[in-house]
Amino acid sequence: MGEEEKIDLGEKEGKKGISLIMVIIIVLLSFGGGIAVYKFFLAPKQPPVEKTDVKNGENKVVKSGDTTQKTDAQDNTSAKETTGEDETDLAKDNGETQKGILSLNEFIVNLNDPIGRRYMKVMLKLELSKKEYEDKIRTNELLIPKIRDVIFLILSSKTFEELKTVSGKLSLKQEIIAKVNEVLNKEFGEDIITNCYFIDFVIQ
Repeated sequence: MGEEEKIDLGEKEGKKGISLIMVIIIVLLSFGGGIAVYKFFLAPKQPPVEKTDVKNGENKVVKSGDTTQKTDAQDNTSAKETTGEDETDLAKDNGETQKGILSLNEFIVNLNDPIGRRYMKVMLKLELSKKEYEDKIRTNELLIPKIRDVIFLILSSKTFEELKTVSGKLSLKQEIIAKVNEVLNKEFGEDIITNCYFIDFVIQ
């Protein structure tokens, strides 16, 4: 008799455990189903995002689920409208007008040496304040000869002692810039040489 009662109690406890698990499963399924129903049917939909067409001053509505893609031309137009830049701005470098370079043929001159045995070979480039001056100088038949003549006279007036130091070479640069600007100022009404670069500099 005592053994039968123990068996019945064990079966009752097992059934209670199974019932508790079933209740938990039902609750979880109900909770998950409620979330799904709310998400797909009851959740408020987001309003469409409005974009303004800057060019025409019209408002265009673009839906968040819209899969339409912009063409490259539209992207370029939007970028220009946003930044306020156009193709002419590409000719500028950090807000400054693009500069030009005037390359000159090699100079070989005798130095102002008492013995007359020393000479120098120099190749240089002149930096121009605006790139447009490059063509203007070259199309003028007299400007290049005038520039070369001025530089030739400067170089031939120097001695070996003056040019053998770094400070002497820097001084020569400044003198070339100043004298060439005097020539070009008469033509263009302004100083247009901003720098002088020695590409080759040999004294013998």
